[in-house]
Parts: sequence; C-alpha cells; structure tokens
Amino acid sequence: MDYIIRKPELEDAQQIIEHKEIVTEKYPDTLATPIEDKGISLEKQENNITSLKEEDLGLVVEVDGRIVGILNLRQLDRKKFEHVCQFGVSLQPEFAGHGIGTELINRAIRHAEESPVLEKIVLDVFANNEGAIRFYERLGFVQEGRQVDQVKLKDGYTDLIQMAKFVR
Repeated sequence: MDYIIRKPELEDAQQIIEHKEIVTEKYPDTLATPIEDKGISLEKQENNITSLKEEDLGLVVEVDGRIVGILNLRQLDRKKFEHVCQFGVSLQPEFAGHGIGTELINRAIRHAEESPVLEKIVLDVFANNEGAIRFYERLGFVQEGRQVDQVKLKDGYTDLIQMAKFVR
C-alpha cells in the first residue's frame, strides 16, 4: 500500500474533519474526539493546524489524495510540565495492520528524542481498547495510572489509562 506521511497544511482542514468523523463513528467505544460532542468547525481545525508550536508535531497520512490518519503531539504549556508532550493518533480501520500507525508513533518518538526540551511522551487510552494498550506497550510505553469509570459509554463505563514513555 502506498501512502505519504507529511505535515498538515491548511488545505487539509476539511479532510481532517471528515477523517475524525469517520473514526469517531467506527470506534465509538474506544476513541474520544471533540467531533462526537459538538463537531468541529473548519476555522477551529485550521487553527489546530496553524497553532502547532516548535515542540509540537502534526502529521497526516495520505492515501490516493485522501487523509486516512492523523497524529497530533503537543507540548504541555505550563512551565513545570513543558518537558512533557501528549499525543493522540487515529487511523481509519481499513488502513490498520500495514505498519502505518507504528510509523506515525515512531516519528513522534523521534521528534521528542530530538527535542532539547521534551523528555516524556504521554497518552490516554480507554481500558477496553486492549489491542491499543498492547500496541503502545510494544513501542515502549508503560501504564502509569488509571482513572476508574472515567469514560461513560452507551452500555456502561470503562477506565481511562495513562501511559508514558521517557525519551531521555
């Protein structure tokens, strides 16, 4: 499968919104996005692209001119936490299993390793998403915390797990 991983451009904003709508619909019980709450305006998505700072990283996955995956890594903005960055990643289901997600996260790890400021990468994952937890563990992330019944689903609750990887 041919794909391109690149930084997002303003022209990608509408396709990124469409991607978020697709993955939110496909993964309603394992993924939380602002789309499911109230949608996201084109202006807000464009701001998400243009507001990336030096220590941040935004990536899109493009297949045949279509955005099918994204990764956003952002440095925490408080002084005492600026050595930490948090990321979220999503990939449309038909593109899973081809190494794309691994490549996205490895690029995020390299980005953090090359930063003179970043020391730790963190993420949140739903406890019911066991495949994702194993995937992150294979990439060197460890579980650091658990918020019990933090996520309310249609048919109950699931915990929210905090995972992290130190890059120095």
